[in-house]
Amino acid sequence: MREPMSVEEVLKRLQEALGEALLSHEVREYTMGVRRKRTYRELWIEIDPKAFRRAVEVMFELDYPHLHFITGEDDGGDSLRMVYSFGLFWAIPWGELSVTMRFNLPKDSLVLPTITDLMPGAETNEREIREMLGVEFEGLKNKRHLFLPDDWPEGKYPWRKDEYGVEDMVKHTHKSVNEIRRGE
Repeated sequence: MREPMSVEEVLKRLQEALGEALLSHEVREYTMGVRRKRTYRELWIEIDPKAFRRAVEVMFELDYPHLHFITGEDDGGDSLRMVYSFGLFWAIPWGELSVTMRFNLPKDSLVLPTITDLMPGAETNEREIREMLGVEFEGLKNKRHLFLPDDWPEGKYPWRKDEYGVEDMVKHTHKSVNEIRRGE
């Protein structure tokens, strides 16, 4: 079993590969344990969205990453905030390094390359982001809904702050949320 790389070594590799597309970085450190204290380090990077695929490929060059999560957030502006979190060296006890990459994706260009060809387990996260926020993943083969009904209208995304009328599309089979709150 090989030794894990330090957070500084991982950052250096990302800087070499991404250049100016790595916009900023932050190293976070946590101490855990009572008798035997251990330090856990995280690397948070802000990248240009055009460098997203290359950043993921670099992590695969370093180690096979464990996907923690993929999420997106709409703050109501002109872009969505995308966050991808991976664990490197997760198979080495106390060697895991969390790498979280963030970037803004303009709402007028909500397209990202899929990473399911590198990591099949990303499919569920990509499908969820696609149906809830409207991000299109180029190369994603399975585009069926995960959570919304099959007859959900195209172009309506429940997690978007610029979305209106979603409540009218939700089918209520029993009592509405408001009826429950009022105790009816």
